[in-house]
Amino acid sequence: MLATTRTKTVFSRGSHTAKVVFLGEAPGADEDAEGIPFVGRAGQLLDKMITAMGLDPAEDVYVCNILKCRPPANRRPTPDEMETCFPFVHEQLQLVNPDVIVALGNTAVTALLGTNIGITKLRGSWKLYRGKIPVMPTYHPSYLLRPTETQAESKKQVWDDLKEVLKKLGRQVPVRKT
Repeated sequence: MLATTRTKTVFSRGSHTAKVVFLGEAPGADEDAEGIPFVGRAGQLLDKMITAMGLDPAEDVYVCNILKCRPPANRRPTPDEMETCFPFVHEQLQLVNPDVIVALGNTAVTALLGTNIGITKLRGSWKLYRGKIPVMPTYHPSYLLRPTETQAESKKQVWDDLKEVLKKLGRQVPVRKT
């Protein structure tokens, strides 16, 4: 039971009236210490991505994770842990009622869509959460921080995914500075 190993419950941040929900995997050490999702390095990158979309991370989006407690040693959540926590996520999504969900990484996609198809195959293609809310699967910001041969291409793919989110919302895609 993760509640016995956590420091704080990490619920959400952002606006409860947001049109976009960014859904990640689980809190890390920084999030566990502060009680706020996406405040570490991956969260800083996520905020840059949100800002590049022309959105305000505090006012225009809602950010949460599948798990509300940090798994020991930042390990990947187990299927049982995801199943235990998912009713809370479902309630959050019902209350916020976003127009779009951005699923960040495999764990979020698995929980939301009930699939084991990997993020590499799913990213960039619209899916539906419970037959109702459009979901854009994309890479987790922590993946983009890992130095790999494909890092630049992965970042471009995420930006392409986020542009599709803006189009779905009927918003202008900002011109990126090079």
